[in-house]
Amino acid sequence: MLRLLAACSVTAAMSACHQPTSVQPREEPYAPIVSGELKDNAASVDSAPERISIDVWIDDPDRWLFVEKVRDGAVGAWATGSFNTDRNKLTIETRDVQQFAIDTDRVPINWERLVILGIDGRNSELRKRDYSVLHIALDEHGRWVVWEP
Repeated sequence: MLRLLAACSVTAAMSACHQPTSVQPREEPYAPIVSGELKDNAASVDSAPERISIDVWIDDPDRWLFVEKVRDGAVGAWATGSFNTDRNKLTIETRDVQQFAIDTDRVPINWERLVILGIDGRNSELRKRDYSVLHIALDEHGRWVVWEP
């Protein structure tokens, strides 16, 4: 009986603690605080940033993929690449790129084995050329082709 009374008193105490309470909302909404100096120049903060030019041919010894041409009107064009030594495969993903170059001297390709070049999900065989920098571009049919010098 004592246990039952103790359990009832604990349950009553817990239900009293969890009664919903009304929370009054703030009367004033949050507003950003701007100092007098910034308030005068607020229009310049909202304007577009100045465009700067970045040289594409950065002299980095580990870099082997270079975007040479992007589609007209493209914003944020890019190309990324990776090389899998076990599979001897170059994988390249592009967006809004029309032409790029690969410096094969900077990639540890084993030319004694089959070399696979995968561009945007399509695989093909890559054969050794007499030159190390390969220029690859989209043709008029939307296929990636190696431009011969």
